[in-house]
Amino acid sequence: MANAGNIGMVRDVDFFLTDNIGTSGADGIKWVNSSDGGDTAFARAAAAGRGVHVAGATAATDNNMLEICGDLLDTYGQNGYHSLEVLFQLDVITNIAFNIGFNDDSLDASNTLPIELSTVTFTANAAEFVGLVFDTAATNDDAHCCWVDDTSLTGEAIADLRMAGCSLEAAKWIMARVALQDRGSGKGLRATFTVAYDGKTFEKEFNTTIDRDAALVPYIGFENRTASAHNVYIKYIAREQAIAD
Repeated sequence: MANAGNIGMVRDVDFFLTDNIGTSGADGIKWVNSSDGGDTAFARAAAAGRGVHVAGATAATDNNMLEICGDLLDTYGQNGYHSLEVLFQLDVITNIAFNIGFNDDSLDASNTLPIELSTVTFTANAAEFVGLVFDTAATNDDAHCCWVDDTSLTGEAIADLRMAGCSLEAAKWIMARVALQDRGSGKGLRATFTVAYDGKTFEKEFNTTIDRDAALVPYIGFENRTASAHNVYIKYIAREQAIAD
């Protein structure tokens, strides 16, 4: 981390009190989003019990997807420390998948989640991703930690990647956090994965294979499993980023 007096770290929490979401980067746009036909793209909203938030909805179409991501590939592990934290809520927890973490595309070029989990098998659709994976197509409907580096998936056993008992709940605020720490030349990034909801907290740490010079972006994506509609609400997105030497 740079010698930057009392600062040292850029911290930002976005409660979406101003409209800064668009479909592509532009002046005033901080978060970019995409959605499939029939979906309601993420946008600012307000409601009793939620206040100002971001809301999106999928159509009742299998594999329809909603994404909201940073607009720049601005995360380089070699700069020191990075984190992404999201507080979100789902109206229904069944028949859905999501990825929250850092991806190599702002809006994933594969038009599907960067990493999917079916029964006990991960499938990487991105070349570089590190984050939390939840997929009701999995054998265990729990949050999992996962990463892919240069198209190679983690070699960790799925039992170790699984946050056993972290099956999440509908209509509850869920906090998901992914933090990356540089470990020095020739070493993959250290990643800490945290999920908290309804008074329960789950956390795992791994030395990943993610290259410290990989260009990444904060990524949040939700995808249908079977023909079910889903409403997704995001209360805030928080970021931390070390100031490079």
